[in-house]
Amino acid sequence: MKSVFCLVLTTSLVAAPALIEAQEPPPLPEKTVILPRGYRPSPAPLSPAILVGNTLYLSGNTGGDPETGRLVDGGFEPEFHQIMANMRAVLAEAGMDLSDVVSVVAYLADMDDYRRFNELYRQYFNTEPLPVRATVAVRELARKARLELQATAVRTR
Repeated sequence: MKSVFCLVLTTSLVAAPALIEAQEPPPLPEKTVILPRGYRPSPAPLSPAILVGNTLYLSGNTGGDPETGRLVDGGFEPEFHQIMANMRAVLAEAGMDLSDVVSVVAYLADMDDYRRFNELYRQYFNTEPLPVRATVAVRELARKARLELQATAVRTR
C-alpha cells in the first residue's frame, strides 16, 4: 500500500508545475472614462471619473456648473449642492448612485464650515454604511472654491 501512495504523490507533484504554467493570467481590467454628455464643470485637464472593473474613481469637484464650467455663485452651500449634483450625474453615467460611494475626501478652505459641512453631507449620505471619509483643511482651493470633494464608488449590485 505504501508504494501506491508514493507513486500517486510523485505523479501529482510532477504534473502540478505543468498545470500552473499552462494557465493564462486573467485579463487586466480596462480603464473607461466616465463623461456625461455636455459635462464640463472644470476647465482643468482631467477626466471626471475613471471606471476600472467595478470601481469608479471620481476626480475632485469644486462645484463648477457642468454647462458653463464656472464655479457657482453664493459660497459654501451652493458649491456643496452643485458638487453633489455633479457627483450624482457622474455616478449615474456609470450606472451607480450615492449608495455605491465607499470613500470621500473633503477639502475645506475654512474649518469654520466643518459643522455645516457635516449637516449638508448627511442630507446626501444618509444610508448605512456611510462612506469612509477624511476631511482636510487647506489654505486655498482652485478658483477660490470653499470646498472640494473626491470620491470612490464600488458597484456591488
